[in-house]
Parts: sequence; C-alpha cells; structure tokens
Amino acid sequence: MTKYRYSIGLDDKYLFGTELEFTNVYLDDISKLFRESPLPVRYALHHKSTGFTKYDEWYLDMDSTVTKRKEGRFFGGELSSRILTDKKEIWIELKDICYLLRKAGATINDTCSNHIRVNLSCIKNEPYFFEVLSKIIALYEMEIKSFYMGDDYLTRSTSFDYARLLSGYLIEYINNVNFYDPDCLYQFRHYRGVGYFTRRDAINLQDYDQKKLMEVRYANGSLNEKIIQNNINFTLKLVDAIQRELFDTIELSREVNRLKESDWYFRDLFEETSYNNFERLVKNISTSSEDVDDFMSQYENVLSKRPRL
Repeated sequence: MTKYRYSIGLDDKYLFGTELEFTNVYLDDISKLFRESPLPVRYALHHKSTGFTKYDEWYLDMDSTVTKRKEGRFFGGELSSRILTDKKEIWIELKDICYLLRKAGATINDTCSNHIRVNLSCIKNEPYFFEVLSKIIALYEMEIKSFYMGDDYLTRSTSFDYARLLSGYLIEYINNVNFYDPDCLYQFRHYRGVGYFTRRDAINLQDYDQKKLMEVRYANGSLNEKIIQNNINFTLKLVDAIQRELFDTIELSREVNRLKESDWYFRDLFEETSYNNFERLVKNISTSSEDVDDFMSQYENVLSKRPRL
C-alpha cells in the first residue's frame, strides 16, 4: 500500500464530497464517540430529505441498503461528508474519521459503498466533457470497476440495483449521439424508457442540471483512508483530465467502433480487464508519479485477489 497523502495537487480547484457506508455498529453508539471528539460530525436522521442541509459538517445517518433495525435501534449506516477540497486539514479529518469508525467497531460488508460527488461547475465545454466521459466509460468500465473495488476483488451485492454498469448499453449507440444537442443529458436519462446516468447507475448525472453534480457510485465500501483517498483522487483526476481536454475524441470514437466490432459482449459477461488499458488511462489522467503509483497499486492489489478459474 502506498503512503497516505496530504495533498493530491488540486488545491481548491474542485469541490467534492464522499459517503462512507458501514455496518456492525449502532448509530447512537458511534454518535456518542463522535460527540466526544473535535470532529465536525452530526447525528442527523433523514438529512437528505430535509432540504436544509448545508453540508458544512459530516452527517451520520441511516442508509436504506445497509441499516438494520435491532431492538428499536439503527444498526449500520453512512457518513455523508461536508463539502471538501484538496487541503491538508481535510485529509487529516478524513483519516481521523476513518480511525474513529474502526475504533467503534464499524466494518464493511458486501452491501457497503463509497460514493464520490464532484461539483462540475467549472466545466466550460460541456459537449466535449460528456462525450469523452461517456466514451471512456464505454471503453474502460471493466478496468475502472476493478480499481474501485479497493480492498478486495468483490462485486457488491447491491451494485445491479444501485450502481448499474453502463458500457454494455453505451457501446451500441454512443458514436451516434449528438453531444451538442442541449437536451443530450435528458435524452440519456430517458433513453427508451430505461435511462442512463440516473441514481441507479454507476455514474449518476441526475443532479447535474440543477446542482452541477456528478456522483460516482462504482466504489465498494472501505474504512481504509488510503483507499478512500485513491477513489476520490482517481475521480477528480479523471474529471480534471477531461476538463483540460487531454483526450482525442476522434481516436476515442475509433476505439469504440473497434470494440463494437469485437467480442466485447463476452468481455463484459466474464468481467475481463486489460492491465494495459488501465495503465494507459492512468498515465493520461495522472498529474504526478504519486498518482500513477497510487492508482496502479490499488488496481494491482484488486487483481491479485481475483479468484483463479
């Protein structure tokens, strides 16, 4: 495991947030532990539905896929972060929160996730951004999914319902999409009555129109601050690389056509990944050698734990 970092080289360029899902601990018990700490954590049930949440502190709450009722108490839940930036004090705070969760006895099971939200208000060329993002997902989703497994090679039991993969759908028609159509995202979300980039998909753009938010839902749960940091950093560096227009849309379109003409269906079916594909993507989005080491180390760790056929 590479070292935990206190800067990923972005400063305040992007606003982001994260959700840490966990189990094996009662929410009122862990709330008491946080109240006794200096960390900005509030026990706030149903905080997402109140409409008054400022996200200037972390919120301890239930989660529909994780929380159970035991003897009238809530068992397991999630921590939703305040609005974060790439600052030393933020990374210290994340590390301390993970430490207290582990100290309280919190653990991860196969229903837990680590969601990442990014504010995309700084995106200047929307057609380019969403074209590249869609085609990268179409081409590299199996590798990206493997990276976000984080601790172990494990497909989350709830991912089909709450983090659906998109590549199998995108490959078929992505090169025919007019990304300059102002209704492009709406059409994605309502495609043939199914819709993509919704709250049930691995990339959620449901809140982009009103709040300029993108949510990444691939990642399995983790209480390891380094893995959570890697998940956040990978997400931000991918966004940043697209924002800086580092990808050739014509070449991406060619790659999509090549993949479409191949046996890509069987690749998705058997969850095959390509080390070279992921390494190429990592080198394109990374802004330092530390990024490359962090991303490749996590990916290699996941692959090393994949069961042998």
